[in-house]
Amino acid sequence: MALDEDPTSTATYWPSLAASQVAGTYWRCVCREFNPGDYDTCHFCQRPQPDTQPMQRPGTVFTPTPDDMEGAYGGVLVASLGDDGDAIALTGAKHTALEALDGYYRTVCRQPNLLDDATRPLTDAYYFLDSGHAVFTRTGDGGWEAVPAAEDTVEAVAVTWFRNPSGPVPEPYARQDGPHLW
Repeated sequence: MALDEDPTSTATYWPSLAASQVAGTYWRCVCREFNPGDYDTCHFCQRPQPDTQPMQRPGTVFTPTPDDMEGAYGGVLVASLGDDGDAIALTGAKHTALEALDGYYRTVCRQPNLLDDATRPLTDAYYFLDSGHAVFTRTGDGGWEAVPAAEDTVEAVAVTWFRNPSGPVPEPYARQDGPHLW
């Protein structure tokens, strides 16, 4: 908060934050809260503003860092994508993403495994992964969005998406009884 502001007042915080977001001058505290650019300490935890650049303007393309993601699992940065259980891992290698995402779901989501079903083998989750590339851009609230992109797109990052399954392994991947053609 600004030095002359009453620490219990939110009357100036929200309008100041909104103006700073439009101008791209707000900053994010280590407690993960956003603050107006002219605040020298965090409005919430009272830590001093770090000596970093202001947050990037909305629409800015960037490469995610550990501060942008929810954690690193097996050396791979991972984050959830909304409330439906989807997630993203910053690697194009599905086997590496599978392990990282499983670690994320076990640790953060407190699930028995990535599929939230202790009776299903982890290999079933492989069929819900989609590797490719994405371009990350800042949103107006300081977050980000990942948009699928071609590999040769400038600033594209190799990623693997996990689409939370709503049922069994999708066809044509499901094993069938009888002779196998592979």
